[in-house]
Amino acid sequence: MKRKSNTALATAVILASLFSTSTMASDKDKAIQVCKSMIEDVYGVNKFRNVWSDREGNHKFMVHGRVKVDDHKYDFNCKVKNGNVKSYAYRGPHKRHGDDDDDSNVGTVIAVGAGLAILAAIAASQADDADDHDKSSTLPVSKSVLEDECHEMLQYRIRDEHDHTAQVTLKESRIEGHDLVGDAKVKYHREHPHHANYTCHFDRHGRMKDSRYNLY
Repeated sequence: MKRKSNTALATAVILASLFSTSTMASDKDKAIQVCKSMIEDVYGVNKFRNVWSDREGNHKFMVHGRVKVDDHKYDFNCKVKNGNVKSYAYRGPHKRHGDDDDDSNVGTVIAVGAGLAILAAIAASQADDADDHDKSSTLPVSKSVLEDECHEMLQYRIRDEHDHTAQVTLKESRIEGHDLVGDAKVKYHREHPHHANYTCHFDRHGRMKDSRYNLY
């Protein structure tokens, strides 16, 4: 009887382990897929190479990879939480809309770094924004939710672009149309705090589309 009990327990442990491993693999695959879909949708590029995913926490992954454009490869990455892309970055030439025949967008590079705004992204989305404002002048989520999404995006970008020790604190914010605008404090390890102003841009459904910031 005891042997049967031990056998059943061992079987249960093995099955649980296999299920956990399968679930983790499934979550990683989903993180990679939603990241690739985001990069393709936003930038119109789809020749992905060497894509992998690192688990950062419970249902949270960092996806890394490269995009091949004209025989060159450019880095991209995404932060994925609970199956949703929380933030993303791509450093390479792109055509923002895959069905756009205007060659003026080809080769545009997203500007990143202190004091540089993502002007190309904002300009490319202005037509959509006009429709969004006509349909809804009020975002369907609370200011605290917008601040949380914006904070996560800004901290990820500043850590990625400047210093991995960066701690971002939003000091104040206000909603202007579909933008969350405000000031922040940015602190690096063993350095005096820096100040920043920021804008996080949302669509009419309250989903973040882009962000920009200035450090001073």
